[in-house]
Amino acid sequence: MLDLNQPVVGKTYSLFGNDMSTNFFYERIANFTDQILMEEQQHPLQLLDYIQQVNRNRRELRRNVLNNRKEPRLARLLDLLHGSFQEYTHGIEEHLKSTPIYKIVTDKELFTIREQYYLYMIEFGLVNRIHKEDFLSANFRIALLPYCLRETQGRCKAEPDHLDYRCKGCLKSCYINHVSQLLKEHHIEPYIWRRAKLKPMLKELVKEHGRIGVLGIACIVELVMGMRRCMAANLPVVGIPLNANRCPRWMDGFYKTSIDLNALEKLLTPDREFSGSNDAL
Repeated sequence: MLDLNQPVVGKTYSLFGNDMSTNFFYERIANFTDQILMEEQQHPLQLLDYIQQVNRNRRELRRNVLNNRKEPRLARLLDLLHGSFQEYTHGIEEHLKSTPIYKIVTDKELFTIREQYYLYMIEFGLVNRIHKEDFLSANFRIALLPYCLRETQGRCKAEPDHLDYRCKGCLKSCYINHVSQLLKEHHIEPYIWRRAKLKPMLKELVKEHGRIGVLGIACIVELVMGMRRCMAANLPVVGIPLNANRCPRWMDGFYKTSIDLNALEKLLTPDREFSGSNDAL
């Protein structure tokens, strides 16, 4: 059986932080967002627009941070974020120093700075708040799962259909198997995203089903990028980040990673109906 509570550490982040559970990370996301929305008396959409605006230009954000030229609102937000989320982002500076600069041409997300990670953490939480109801009420819902979430010690027997690869449930120890079963219980079609191009896939699904919803699972950086693309297509999107970034893109090989299944269950359940415990499954 899977050890669902086993902490994992990635190249630049781990949602376990200094704890044995990711519960505290999700609690901090919710509490922090509540605090900022209350203090600034804003609608979640307004805060989301602001966070996306200041986080789109890594070079400008980095320059402002290094030169201490942040405007007061951003300065306070980043100070609060640093105090709440620093423990989840070990290894970023070391990673940035060791990554060859030529890779920025082919994979600029590898150069994500600490302040961007903080803002991404709040961004995906806000997107979930804003889109959850519309996602749950969509005519057809699809989930895109990362290949790196699979069991690394066995041969994956997933097979493609007209959209992308589908889990065949071949290994009980595989996270994709567990996640796929949970998604199917909530009438969401899970796919392992390997070959499909997002824009044509979504266009085909909208043509066939009308209102569709998208759920993404990926490392924090990729999750937010995918969410933005779905929002640009006016599709309700929600998502859960991997507990750590441990794929070859960030490291030298495949290493087991995981997600918080309790957080996923809560995201898939109408708020008034959810009564799960705070403990990870």
